[in-house]
Amino acid sequence: MRNTPISLVYGLFFLGTACACSHSPQSEEAPPVLVEIHDYNYSLDFSSFLNLHKIIGLSAPKQEAFVKDIERLLFADNRIFVMDRSGNKVVMFDGEGNFLKSTANMVGRGHSEYLRVIDASLDEKDKKLYVHCDAPYQMMVFDFDLNLKEIIHMDYYMNEMTVEGNLIYGLCYHTPPAKGVCLVSTAKSRPDTEPDTLLTFQNIVPGRWTFGKSLLSRHDGTYVCFPFDTHIYQFRKGEITETYNMDFGDHGLLAHPLPENITPKMFDRYNNGLHWSIVNMSSSDSLLLFNTNSFELFIMDKEKRLCEGYKEAYNDLSRIHCGRIIPTQGLPEGIVFQCNAHSIEETLQAWAKKNDMPLVLKEISRNFNPEGNPLIMIWIIK
Repeated sequence: MRNTPISLVYGLFFLGTACACSHSPQSEEAPPVLVEIHDYNYSLDFSSFLNLHKIIGLSAPKQEAFVKDIERLLFADNRIFVMDRSGNKVVMFDGEGNFLKSTANMVGRGHSEYLRVIDASLDEKDKKLYVHCDAPYQMMVFDFDLNLKEIIHMDYYMNEMTVEGNLIYGLCYHTPPAKGVCLVSTAKSRPDTEPDTLLTFQNIVPGRWTFGKSLLSRHDGTYVCFPFDTHIYQFRKGEITETYNMDFGDHGLLAHPLPENITPKMFDRYNNGLHWSIVNMSSSDSLLLFNTNSFELFIMDKEKRLCEGYKEAYNDLSRIHCGRIIPTQGLPEGIVFQCNAHSIEETLQAWAKKNDMPLVLKEISRNFNPEGNPLIMIWIIK
């Protein structure tokens, strides 16, 4: 069976914030979910858990349409919103990938402008898009045509945020000399008020972060995980409804707990190779998929509380190498992976020489522009 390594092609730099966080007790300890990790001798086929649903090439007819880096994909009302933090904008396409609009012309210091955008989330209930900025601290509220409806100024910012029902959840990182991370919530109509602290986690290693997102919002609630914590918490209406305590065995922190006040140097020496950060979650009603600070793909059966990790995953359906999970909202049973343009080009060239290119690759070839925006492949989780 062909082995295709999963590669990391994007990242997020976490910053300290002046969040109004206070310590709160964790939820009751949940029984561990045992994780079986398969080594490089076992490759997981995409066809065993995914169906290829749709291939979308994002057009780029003008400069503001170009996407530097996809941090989140938001799907709603035949719209695709790309959160491009590296490009400092949100870019909107229709359901077929045609460019419609972006916030690029709103960068500035004037009225209805911003200097730096942090994160974005759908308010599916009221059909709005919330875009959070840290320069200045504010929440920009758009309709689904990316028309600005309101700006709400704030006294703090969140490194990540998501909307669920009438709440906004956010992750805040403490400003030195304090340390740790907290999950906060506030009414979506009043994000300018001091947020409630729902959970805190303090046993972290300063300066050691992984790449990816730690919040997932879907119809059954919001999922959150903290760096250096083994738990995945499921929230609904501000309350914990489920807790998964992931046990990676000898490969994780439950078997090698971090001593309090560990230094970055000591962490790099003894713990850096462990699974210590869960990111990029994607979920269906039955399965929860995620990455860690390492490159593996993990798949958990939520009902049976069984989880397996795979060092190799082979895309036997479209033959295109797929990397880490792209965090999404608005795909209740779907998932999107990063696709490297160079890998797509190599695959198409190799099959073109055989003169028997599969239909799916012909469709990819029609939608792919090596000089343009990323190609999106939407998969449905079985």
